[in-house]
Amino acid sequence: MKEKINVIQVSVQSAEVALVGHEAVPDLVINCSLMNIARGNMVLTLKSIEVDQVGAIGVVEIEKNRPVMLARASVSVAQFSLLLNCLQHHPPRPVTLILALQDSLTLTTGGYLDVDGQDRCMISDLSWSIPIL
Repeated sequence: MKEKINVIQVSVQSAEVALVGHEAVPDLVINCSLMNIARGNMVLTLKSIEVDQVGAIGVVEIEKNRPVMLARASVSVAQFSLLLNCLQHHPPRPVTLILALQDSLTLTTGGYLDVDGQDRCMISDLSWSIPIL
């Protein structure tokens, strides 16, 4: 029996700041392992924006021929700065990120992403769990 999920839970493996060009605004590039989908990785590029967004804050693009998801999302400047500050320290356990989706994804009975499903979905929210002890 197939299962529908409305969130993608990932474990952060690494994060880096990307600066492109001499007047670049920093992006945060986060490499993650999927936790609630049987196999795969995600690369999330997080950008800061000056004004709050209405509706979707980003998108996840799902590659059909390999187990990689590419995601882009925007957060407020304040949240971007807070995340950048928190991720600069080495937490005792991996950081967990949950991406809330506007539409559901379908998993097979083995927990794998159904390749006949969507190839992109919109992100409605991000939730972080950053260990401090």
